Amino acid sequence: MGLFSNYNNAGPGIPKMPQEKRGFVKFAEVFGRHFWDLVLLNLLYIVFCIPVITFGPATAALFKVTRNYSQERSCFMLHEFWKTFKSSFKQSFVMGIIDLVLMIWLPYMIAFYYHFSNTYSWWKIFVVLSISLTLIIYILHFYIYLLIVSTNLKLKQIFKNSFLLASIGMKKTLMSFFSIVGILVLLLLFLLSATKVSIIFDLVIIAALLFSGSAFIISYNCYPVIRKYVIQPYYDSRGEKNPEFDYLRPAEDDDAIFEDKGGKEAPIKMPRNSGSGKKTSGGKSKSGKGSGKRIS
Repeated sequence: MGLFSNYNNAGPGIPKMPQEKRGFVKFAEVFGRHFWDLVLLNLLYIVFCIPVITFGPATAALFKVTRNYSQERSCFMLHEFWKTFKSSFKQSFVMGIIDLVLMIWLPYMIAFYYHFSNTYSWWKIFVVLSISLTLIIYILHFYIYLLIVSTNLKLKQIFKNSFLLASIGMKKTLMSFFSIVGILVLLLLFLLSATKVSIIFDLVIIAALLFSGSAFIISYNCYPVIRKYVIQPYYDSRGEKNPEFDYLRPAEDDDAIFEDKGGKEAPIKMPRNSGSGKKTSGGKSKSGKGSGKRIS
């Protein structure tokens, strides 16, 4: 009998499936494990965005790496980033050009309607519509680049699926949106404090973690929606297993290194007397000390 447990009885064995943590605890654990990787990834992303026209491919590569990190897949960051940058260049380049146009056009449109709303109050309707359109386009981007790096759909299909997924996975979509907005509001408050420390703090966060951290939050929340409604139905229709869940399946008999016999072991019988055994005829003891052979 042990101090807290009875080690003479058979144990329960190893669980067949890993006991995964959920919710914010799991998010914090995974995020903390990849914190310094995300810092390096953020700097890498900024460098690749310097030419401006490479914004789209760099964003696709960013989401591919954060998707792998958030879903706990093995990932060599530099290799995966460069590989995705090249493999998805054509489609993500077109998407990047569209995004650059939207970044210029949408703020201009809001400012234009707001200017005339000071003279004509009914123009405020257009201000509201412009802001709403901007928010919708922003939310769709939670899925657009993830679909680019996770599927072989055409851009037209990606736009359509992004809208549907944002609606179906509204809970995950809103969680991502308010998390990122909360981070931006905190950075803005620090910036408005108008001190050198606050400005330096904002610049450090932007340089070190803003883009990769936001992409990680989006990937963690929104990729499971894509997997559930786009990727998994594809494998189900073909009668195949989704390889993403291989780590959850027990090893096959041929691949198993050992066999878990938890709860099946025979109880351990401990001898009543731990001292020397009684002598038998011929000077041999029952414990086998005389013959050099143990009796089980």
